[in-house]
Amino acid sequence: MRPVELMIQAFGPYAERETIDFTQLVGRSMFVVSGRTGAGKTTIFDAMTFALYGRASGALRNASDFRSQYAQPELKTEVDFSFTIRGERYRIVRQPQQPHPKNKTPIPHEAILYEWEDGWKPLATKVNEVQERIESILQLSYEQFSQILLLPQNQFRQLLDSNSNEKQQILQSIFKTEAYRTFQEKWGERYSAYRKQVEWAVERTRLKLLELEDESIEEVSTQSIDEIQRWLDEREEHLIATCETALAQKQTYATALEEARDALEKAKALITLFKEREETDRALAIFLNGESIRNETRELLTNLEVAANIRPVFERLQELEQLVRRLTMEEQTSSTKLEHLQSTQSKLVERQATIEKDKEEVISRKERLRIVDEMMPRIKERTTLVTLRDQLMNRAKQLATFSKESRLQELQEKEQQLVESVKSEPSERAVDAERHVDRLVHLASLETKARELSKQLDECERTGKDVQRQYVTQQEVVSTFKHQEQLLLARQLSETLVDGEPCPVCGSRHHDIPQHEETVTNITERDAAVARLDDLSTRLIEARADYRSFYQQLEAIRQELDQASIDIQFDGDITEELNKWRTRAERLQREERIRQENERTLRQLSAEIRQLEQERRQQFEERERVVSELEATQQNLHALGQSEETTFDALQRERADLEQRIAMLMKQVEAYEHEFETMKKALWKEEERLSLIREQLSEASKQYDAQQTIWVNQLESSHLTRERYESFANQIDKRTMIREQLQREEEEGVRLRHLKQMIEEKLENQERPDLHGMEMKVKEVNEWSEQASKQLITAQDALSRHRHVISEWNTLREQTAQEERKLETIKLIADTGKGINPQKMTFETYVQTAFFDQILHAANIHLDQMTSGQFRLERKVETAKGNAKSGLELLVFDAYTGQSRRVQNLSGGEGFKASLSLALGLAEVVQQLSGGISLETMLIDEGFGTLDAESLDQAIELLMSLQATGRLVGVISHVQELKDRVDARIEVKKSRSGSSIQLIVE
Repeated sequence: MRPVELMIQAFGPYAERETIDFTQLVGRSMFVVSGRTGAGKTTIFDAMTFALYGRASGALRNASDFRSQYAQPELKTEVDFSFTIRGERYRIVRQPQQPHPKNKTPIPHEAILYEWEDGWKPLATKVNEVQERIESILQLSYEQFSQILLLPQNQFRQLLDSNSNEKQQILQSIFKTEAYRTFQEKWGERYSAYRKQVEWAVERTRLKLLELEDESIEEVSTQSIDEIQRWLDEREEHLIATCETALAQKQTYATALEEARDALEKAKALITLFKEREETDRALAIFLNGESIRNETRELLTNLEVAANIRPVFERLQELEQLVRRLTMEEQTSSTKLEHLQSTQSKLVERQATIEKDKEEVISRKERLRIVDEMMPRIKERTTLVTLRDQLMNRAKQLATFSKESRLQELQEKEQQLVESVKSEPSERAVDAERHVDRLVHLASLETKARELSKQLDECERTGKDVQRQYVTQQEVVSTFKHQEQLLLARQLSETLVDGEPCPVCGSRHHDIPQHEETVTNITERDAAVARLDDLSTRLIEARADYRSFYQQLEAIRQELDQASIDIQFDGDITEELNKWRTRAERLQREERIRQENERTLRQLSAEIRQLEQERRQQFEERERVVSELEATQQNLHALGQSEETTFDALQRERADLEQRIAMLMKQVEAYEHEFETMKKALWKEEERLSLIREQLSEASKQYDAQQTIWVNQLESSHLTRERYESFANQIDKRTMIREQLQREEEEGVRLRHLKQMIEEKLENQERPDLHGMEMKVKEVNEWSEQASKQLITAQDALSRHRHVISEWNTLREQTAQEERKLETIKLIADTGKGINPQKMTFETYVQTAFFDQILHAANIHLDQMTSGQFRLERKVETAKGNAKSGLELLVFDAYTGQSRRVQNLSGGEGFKASLSLALGLAEVVQQLSGGISLETMLIDEGFGTLDAESLDQAIELLMSLQATGRLVGVISHVQELKDRVDARIEVKKSRSGSSIQLIVE
């Protein structure tokens, strides 16, 4: 980071805006900030640190105290700082929380970060966002910035005296060693996770043995591997013996079961034969009892065969009987219909004379229709012309006079009257009156505001005087407390001064130590007094700001009131004048509204008059056209003549009547002819049908008589009556079924006799066996066999389960052993990374020591130059006590004594040299490694006053040599020799109204 420009405003002792343009250094890489004590030298570094981090450069100052007490209330406290880093340019504008100049609500802390891209463009606008972006850009926190780039007043030994943890954080931020820390943390996490995995593997191996479900397995699982293996072998031998015993027992029971089942099957076969013999005897008895029924069936079957032979004759007789009956009914129906048709034909013959007359009337009316059609065109044309003539005559009468003539004259008279009333130009008096009223209203409002502000100003003045009196009183109290404190501090400081040694404040080696009276300061009372003074100061500032605000507002209103009075030129009562002008303005407005209304009415009348005149011209033109058409129509009527008296409508009505009458007569004639022809055809057709029916009836009667004779002969030859035949008729078709049923019954009788003979032969000399006893025997043997099988299966399952569990247990045991060996390796790596090693050094610290050794090497070059080879910084390699981290602690080797000691034991001057060397070494290493952090600037606040002449000269030579590296070094110092050696100075001048800054480049 390299500063470009710093602007501070109302900041610390600086009452106005002060700007430091670092580009004016023109290649110089070192400058000195000088000035009187309390002038504001450290405030310059505070401003830079505040702009970047919102905090002061030292631990003893607070950002809330940066508001300058010399500044005007309306001037904001603000810092504007621009800088470059890694080729990019940034600018940050920040203001602390501060009192508001006009009210009691404080102005909040604000910050904006810009980046240069063809102009300043904002990167962050919120305080938190700006803080994050700045730390990301600089790659340094506030604490690291104060230890590396800035050596604050009285705090330059922070980096030198910091412990391993603090240095570790600094090096981590600079050299990005988080990855190594993450690496060591991940190995620790990996070890924790893998340890749980191994513990679970051990437990899983033990639980695998518990799957054997043996009573003694809980006790055995906790023993050694050899004991467990011996117990497992014995258990497996026992399970094998159990399986062999169960197998032999199962085979014995299987043989006995097979023999019992064979005997049972034979017994079941005998029982079946005994049951079959009993069933055969019962069936054979039933068969013999049905012999009489079978004889009746045989007789019925014979009669059915006879009835079947004569059935065709009987069926033919029934068909002929039905035919004769049907033809007789058809003959009767046809005779009745023929008589009706003959009667209808007689009536039609009687109507023939009337129809002939209708035909003659049709001929005569068609002739009249032809004559009418010839007359209609002429009559139609004449009628049309007469109608047109009448219409034209009526239209000519209507157009002879203009109906709106009176209205037109009335409108013309009104137009003339309105023209006279609006001849004058539009008046501007109403507008002027309104404007004058507005000015009077504004003038009255200003007078009211002026009175109110005058009251507020008086009240504010009284309040300010009261606060001023309290402030002066309280200021005296605080001054007393401060004087007592200064005396106490001076006495304490004087007690530490040694004649001949430089003062840490002014650098003087001669000290005049005055005598002081003993003073005792009550801190609580002092703080309360200071707080009271600050409160009164804030109230006084607010009161003054309110007074100025009210006074400025009152002056502005008075000036505006004077100007308004001049414009109106009025000195009387404003209310009376305002009412008078308002009345006048209202009257002028009414007159203007009436005049504008008359203008609108006049425009409407003029438009209506123009419309009526146009309508009158159009009516005259239309009348001329109608008269011309009427004359032409009269000529056409004259050409047609007046001989035709009949009208066209009468001819149309006559023609319609003729067409209707002709159509009706034609319809009647056609209907009669159609009906007569239809009747003639129907009569002939019915006569033919009746003749055919009578012939068919005669033939059917003859056939019926002949068939009746045949039927009687058949009954006599079959020895049947008609009644017996009809009783057999319904069963004729069932004779095949009856015959087959009879045959099946006879065959069943033969089968039963044969079956009985066979069964008797098989059961000869056989007794009925005890089937229940044999079944119980088989069941008992079967249960013994099943029990033996289950015992065998149980034994085999136990053996198989035993071998399976042992196989998995051996596999898990081998896997667990491998994982335990791997866990030991992971634990070794994790412990080493976490610092659990003889050196108590973490992996990240180990990496950081490499960088730190480079820094110490570079720092010792400068320290050797400034101490003439007396001191050299060393990294402490001994292990720290307890759990403290080690590896980055510092020792200083003293060549004069040949021994090393802690850096905290260095004197003030020696510590300053070591701190400066360490800071320079750090910057050089970072630049060499091209890290993300840019250490182009170093700011040193005091410290040179602790050096003797030789050391001071060596330090100056060292800093001057840095110009070749391009690094910018800023030093705050009272040492005159340093100011004489450096040709670029920032002079801070102190005055009663605040400090000012001047950049001097020689």
